[in-house]
Amino acid sequence: MIELRMLWEKYRCSDYTVSCKWPDRASGMDMEATKKNICEMIKAKGLKDRAIAEKMGVTPQAVNKWRHKGTFLVIDNLYILSGMLGVSIDELIVPKAWKEQTFLVEVR
Repeated sequence: MIELRMLWEKYRCSDYTVSCKWPDRASGMDMEATKKNICEMIKAKGLKDRAIAEKMGVTPQAVNKWRHKGTFLVIDNLYILSGMLGVSIDELIVPKAWKEQTFLVEVR
């Protein structure tokens, strides 16, 4: 209640809007953006192709191929990557589209 009062005092309004944005899962994932996102996370974590390959059960060349030459990894390996990077699969995948909705909040 105190926050609403401070909001009202700051903006001098009795109503305000809140926007929410979430991934549109029906639109699928943006493969290039997802690959770029994963590669940035791998680089930030300092993981090497050899370590990733050992966990996935593939060769380091296969990891290098999907990281640098445009092919994409097998979807099953997202589980392994999410565990290695310490993030959820939702944080790895970049959706093609987002849903957005605005709500009117009334202050009484």
